[in-house]
Amino acid sequence: MTARILLVLLSLLALQAVPGTGRAQVFEPTTFFLDNGMQVVVVENRRAPIVTHMVWYRAGAADEPPGKSGIAHFLEHLMFKATRSMAAGEFSRTVARNGGRDNAFTSWDYTAYHQSVARDRLGLVMRMEADRMANLVLTDEVVATERDVILEERRQVVENVPGARLREQMAAALFLNHPYGRPIIGWEHEIRGLTRADAEAWYRRWYAPNNAVLVVAGDVSPDEVRRLAEQHYGPIPRREVPERARPAEPSPQAARRVTLRDARRSRRRRRRGA
Repeated sequence: MTARILLVLLSLLALQAVPGTGRAQVFEPTTFFLDNGMQVVVVENRRAPIVTHMVWYRAGAADEPPGKSGIAHFLEHLMFKATRSMAAGEFSRTVARNGGRDNAFTSWDYTAYHQSVARDRLGLVMRMEADRMANLVLTDEVVATERDVILEERRQVVENVPGARLREQMAAALFLNHPYGRPIIGWEHEIRGLTRADAEAWYRRWYAPNNAVLVVAGDVSPDEVRRLAEQHYGPIPRREVPERARPAEPSPQAARRVTLRDARRSRRRRRRGA
């Protein structure tokens, strides 16, 4: 299941709470909370013996402190490294070995991790996800290596794509005061300065069960999900989570225009026309 499908799923789930909407009963989810404050949403779908297990943290690029752009996305990468009980990369290898698929994504308002597996593997991925919620282990070497990976990712998906560079500059010009103006992947010069201490501080600040939503969709019952969630996520203690800041934009006082010219594209056009 792609990130786009997951976003559509969560958006439709949100419509359940809006009275009078035409889609109010599309999924008919069951929702409850664990004692530690973790919200759980269960969507039963018995058409195939598979489940999708997702954990959404209420923290994204818009929550980053000044000068630390990209830290939410950076930690998303680092969550696939070692924990107290798993070696780096073991999470994804275990999912694949059990016939499943896993991934994660970051936006301005959330960071989400998901796995699609056979229904009898739900307890396995839930145990591993709960482990990295509470027991992530980082080293300076791992952080430095992954920082280089993200810098290369930025070069590939932003610096080498004129349209992406234009969108980034447009967002920066559009939002004068709101954090939506910063890129999710981060500004290059700030990514270079991100440290292990920054990642650990972000992890401690936001990655708590009472700041997360567990969504399980597929061939499963709410009672089964409740039992497994209480077993694996229930023992993780809740923590104090700060209020999220979303400053208002000032009234626009002047026109804003963004012009981006890419010399590389101009050279390619000249070569084709020669």
